[in-house]
Amino acid sequence: MRRLPHATILISCLALSVSLSGCEKKATGQVAAVVNGDEVTLQEVNAELGNANIPDGAQKEKARSAILQRLVDKRLMEQQAKAAGIDRDPEFLTRQRQLNQALLLEFYAKRAQGTLRVPDQSAIDAFIASHPTSFAGRSIFTVDQIRFAPPADQSVITGMKDLHTLPAIVQYLTSKGVKFDRGSSKIDSAQVPQQMMQQVLALPPGEPFIVPTPQGVVVSVIVGKEAQPLPPEQARPLAVQMMRTQELDKILEQRLKDARAKAKIEYQPGFTPAAATNSK
Repeated sequence: MRRLPHATILISCLALSVSLSGCEKKATGQVAAVVNGDEVTLQEVNAELGNANIPDGAQKEKARSAILQRLVDKRLMEQQAKAAGIDRDPEFLTRQRQLNQALLLEFYAKRAQGTLRVPDQSAIDAFIASHPTSFAGRSIFTVDQIRFAPPADQSVITGMKDLHTLPAIVQYLTSKGVKFDRGSSKIDSAQVPQQMMQQVLALPPGEPFIVPTPQGVVVSVIVGKEAQPLPPEQARPLAVQMMRTQELDKILEQRLKDARAKAKIEYQPGFTPAAATNSK
């Protein structure tokens, strides 16, 4: 192999040295600080500063300095966590994927929302008229409630469907050894989907209605009602918000449907969801 002259080697080493020194990160321009090679940018500092809700007239320079120090400390602890191998822990990686997914979906929905058109006045008025329990017929209901954790045996919930009073359900759950909490609460009809609210209002007086949730099962009976219709100046902005939310849901649902149709998805035997089986 042909050997390079000594002078050529020396020049190459000097060039490499200059190149490496030029790559060193500096706390200048848009970089507020460098922590063991990790940059803390002005964008990060300003974002934290904006979230701090500092009142007018306050010493923002002092607040910015304190925020920067907190960000530097976070970088140091982040580096310590990585040195301890936390970023390679399976539980951490799963949680990181969940957080990244939630953030991506949030920004994806926000971008889709930017394409929505503002509805005209006639559409807003028609929406308000078709949702009376949210606007002109809005009411605040007082309910007597029972709450309990989701039972392992789903037949417990099935057995309540033939019981038509709250005392009967209390007696039934007690006989099954189900622990529950009982108390009163308020339900705003404007916060309940129109179809669900209409189903509840169609029940005979004193008839319980059961709402399973991921947090537990809620059994309620309406014991009081106070009419609180929304005035027009409040109804219209709320209607626009509800209309845009519904339109956004339809857009995202259609996009998901299209993505499913185009996707190649393979499930491990025994793990295929029922929805995927039924769609075939």
